Amino acid sequence: MRGTRAVIVGTVGAALLAAAGTGCGPGSGTPGKPTTSRTSAPMPVSAAPAATDRPSASPPPTPTSTPTPRVSVTTRPASRTAPPSKTASRPPAPTYLAMHVAAPGGRLTLKAGGAAQEFTVTLRNGNTSAYRHLLLAFQMEAMPGGTADPAYVLERWDGSTGTWRAATLRIANDAYPHTLYTGGTPLPKNGVSTHRYRVRAPTGAPPGPNPILISLIDTDTDTRVRHTSLPQTTLSQ
Repeated sequence: MRGTRAVIVGTVGAALLAAAGTGCGPGSGTPGKPTTSRTSAPMPVSAAPAATDRPSASPPPTPTSTPTPRVSVTTRPASRTAPPSKTASRPPAPTYLAMHVAAPGGRLTLKAGGAAQEFTVTLRNGNTSAYRHLLLAFQMEAMPGGTADPAYVLERWDGSTGTWRAATLRIANDAYPHTLYTGGTPLPKNGVSTHRYRVRAPTGAPPGPNPILISLIDTDTDTRVRHTSLPQTTLSQ
């Protein structure tokens, strides 16, 4: 009996010690060491790697899931230089020297021994050449029965002095060499000059038509650059 009682007492003591071990904790009056439960403690969470550190494991998007990029279309031309205007790209059309003779009624009608009649010679230069020495030369043909030179008197108006000055009027049937002319006045590009003259038929001048031949000589190059004629008729006394 004593042996059986000792076994029972040992068994009860072991049971009480086991119960005492499991009963200690926050819910009991006696403080104890909390036990660690694997189900109640949170597992440490590791930080996810950055996208640049670790490639994404997701599969690439299918072509249907990626939107097609839209191309912006503009109607304005990109960085085009405006073409130059036609006026700026083309040089001006060349123009040249012109000579115009004017008289009342477009002609001269002189009376031997009578009053003089006036006419003008206008030189209008173009944009091609400038001239340093231009000279006006006048000539009439000799007529049978006429008096010795000078049968006609030609004068030029001098605007600087306000007087008429004698001018040369050659009466001959031959041409005067251009190389023998000297002097003249300048005429720049696009320049205009008007020269005023008057002519008189003295007593004894032969009657009939006899035009005045007018030549414009460039004495620097010894060339006749322009020429024309002014109709003239002399009446008897």
